[in-house]
Amino acid sequence: MSDPETMSDADAHAEITETILSYAEYVDSGESEKWAQLFCKDATFDEGNAVQGRAQIEALLPKLLKLFTATSHHISNIRINRTSTSEATATSYVYAWHRKHDGTDFEFWGRYIDLFAFEDDVWRFASRKVEQFGARGLNIKVDQAPRRKFTSS
Repeated sequence: MSDPETMSDADAHAEITETILSYAEYVDSGESEKWAQLFCKDATFDEGNAVQGRAQIEALLPKLLKLFTATSHHISNIRINRTSTSEATATSYVYAWHRKHDGTDFEFWGRYIDLFAFEDDVWRFASRKVEQFGARGLNIKVDQAPRRKFTSS
């Protein structure tokens, strides 16, 4: 059993990174139950329409995956900030490729804004928000990431 009180920041970062990477693996392999276990019991998942609770989150994945014959999620730029012994925030970036049933592709570029909590001896998502930078091949409703504002000098 892990104890967040005695866990080093390096160990916490490693375990949280594993949770972030497992998210992509379980989505791509269609393992809804394992995917849902990455979330706290009362977690919130917001991909345009927020759902709360592990059961509702688990029910969401099959609905999303039935739109595609294959997916491949690529995670990068992971930044973790441990805010207390049992909580952390994180951001990570995602490129996700999806093959639609008609053989065409849907691509998504975005980021995840996460809150983690140490629950039942593991780091889990307390909340995950998906923000979109861009998409190609499918019209989806995901909150846009804030845009830079340029001014002339």
